[in-house]
Amino acid sequence: MSETRHLVIADPDPRERERAAALIEAMAPELGEIVVHAASDGREALVLIEAHHPALVVCEVLLAGISGLALLRRLRRVRTGTTPAPRHPPPHFILVTSMARESDRYWGLRNGAHGYVMKPYEDDLLQARVREVLVAGDDALPEKLAAL
Repeated sequence: MSETRHLVIADPDPRERERAAALIEAMAPELGEIVVHAASDGREALVLIEAHHPALVVCEVLLAGISGLALLRRLRRVRTGTTPAPRHPPPHFILVTSMARESDRYWGLRNGAHGYVMKPYEDDLLQARVREVLVAGDDALPEKLAAL
């Protein structure tokens, strides 16, 4: 029996949360049991991350409370050694956002995102990014800046 994977989707738009959740849940036959938790702002996302220790966070940059980029930086501090090591490793992170400038993508990747998907996106693209990260598991590396 495979392990249940928890994912957090954070987006202020309920339609975007539902769309991303449906796309990811449709991958369950391939990737095993997936439980998706949805948040409408950064603070709610942080609570869900701390409660469920997700394998992956799919997050809009433009969130109230704590921005997606600030949330990413906060979770990545552990890897740089600036905070005590937690009991659970930080989740992998894919930014899915309407912020489409190359500088936005640069800062998302520079801060350790495993992917940066610009809205509007094709369903297959989001599923491919999620698949890459979940299949690689602990071996998943943040997307390379050299790809810019």
